Amino acid sequence: MKTWNAQGGRPRKEPKERKDWRLNLCFTEEEYNALSREMEDAGYKDKLGLYAKSKLLNQQGTVPHNPKVLFAALNKLSPELKKVGANINQIARYVNYLDKNNMVNPAFILEYNQHFKRMAEVQHEYALAIKAYLRAIVK
Repeated sequence: MKTWNAQGGRPRKEPKERKDWRLNLCFTEEEYNALSREMEDAGYKDKLGLYAKSKLLNQQGTVPHNPKVLFAALNKLSPELKKVGANINQIARYVNYLDKNNMVNPAFILEYNQHFKRMAEVQHEYALAIKAYLRAIVK
């Protein structure tokens, strides 16, 4: 059973998690605008403090892109890919039905297979590009 605490509030942080030093910076309008554009390009919209801290503490002086931007784009793309997959399955069922009943031209099946193979290649390239991007931001 939890007892009542008169102080309430957030629990104290561990000593290694405390941030004891504050750094105040001043920018000109041009410098701030340039930093804001750079921050938004990296995917840190409205998080200037986090972006500036990452930039200062990074060895190369560059900040990796925010993976949240990638995940947001993937979340938008995922339903579209599911729709494409559903359409391909419907087409495949219909083509198989036509093929079993000898109602389809063999040239059509050949063309369908070529398009399907190309779509599989594009999907593979897409997956490789995402993996390469994620590996680049982890380093």
